[in-house]
Amino acid sequence: MTLPKVVIDSAIWVTPSLSALPIELVSIRGTQIAPADLKDANALLTRTVTRVDVNLLQDSQISFVGTASAGTDHIDTGYLSERGIKLANAAGCNAGAVADYVLDAIYQCHRLESLINGATVGLVGYGAVGRHLTERLSELGGKVKVCDPFISSTEAGVTLYALPEVLGCSIVSLHAALHNDQPHPSAQMIDNTAVGYISPDALFINAGRGGLVTEKVLHSLADRGVTLVLDTWPDEPSVSQELLSRAAFATPHIAGYTRTAKSNATDFLIEPLSRALGLNNPFNTLESEDTKQVMVDLSRQSDVHGLMDAMTAVSRLAQDDVDFREAWKESQTPGNFETQRAQYRLRDQYSALTFQALNASTELRRLMSAAGFKLAS
Repeated sequence: MTLPKVVIDSAIWVTPSLSALPIELVSIRGTQIAPADLKDANALLTRTVTRVDVNLLQDSQISFVGTASAGTDHIDTGYLSERGIKLANAAGCNAGAVADYVLDAIYQCHRLESLINGATVGLVGYGAVGRHLTERLSELGGKVKVCDPFISSTEAGVTLYALPEVLGCSIVSLHAALHNDQPHPSAQMIDNTAVGYISPDALFINAGRGGLVTEKVLHSLADRGVTLVLDTWPDEPSVSQELLSRAAFATPHIAGYTRTAKSNATDFLIEPLSRALGLNNPFNTLESEDTKQVMVDLSRQSDVHGLMDAMTAVSRLAQDDVDFREAWKESQTPGNFETQRAQYRLRDQYSALTFQALNASTELRRLMSAAGFKLAS
């Protein structure tokens, strides 16, 4: 019997669960997937670097498209619907990883203590990442304000606000999906008017989508003294050297890149792929994760500084920033940006680390758990 042919972006992890499926996997670099590669394929597993539309699929027999990402702005969803092609994304697969990145940014920008003491945090977008991040920030002590016009209700203790009030928080983090759908398009939603709502001493993080804000607006924020942490860029994979120089921390769209998230991104697609192709699969795809042990002596630290020590032990943001800037000096091209993403040395997700927190107080252990770390008993 001929196995169903599945074309997969070579940057997507082939997990044991995917390998176990009765399919023929054909691996191709995402930027090089062409119509000829799909003529006899049944399914396509892709990432955000591949534009999936009529030009790619019109001569194919593709019946399923899965994207190993939360966003689908690289996919012509209307065309897929017209053709009856099933679509699945991996929404939520990297929620923990992005939350780790945001917390690391808060720490590296010297805002962790103020967060614990009740600083306001404005989150634009309340999807999987926004929900996950809200829980952690709130448990750490932050006062979270959320803006999402597509959400009518939230969990207990979470209140929805209008965009101006959310942008007025001391820390602002963007996590909205990128789209032009009326009546609430998100593309370039942080515009010249929105700049005026953001405090000059604010920390502004974009680990969502670059197109939520324009480069001109980011320069305006920097002019006002706002601290910028940018993982996504308005014109990526092109990045302005001038804008890069104005960011306190800069990375090449890797906030969601942890070993856990990479594995999840694949396994989240296995059930819908199996259903679309009529495969016999038990759907028990998510496997328990082996955790790494981290030992740190926190006996001489206050609770807040003990948490800082724990984060220092695993933080990667500063090194990732240096690596990106050095690579960008060598070649300021879209291809280099994608290379930095493809060759990124994946981080360990907080949830994949078990801390031996020696002599930590009860409150410090609480803070570490709130941040997302596992603690040895």
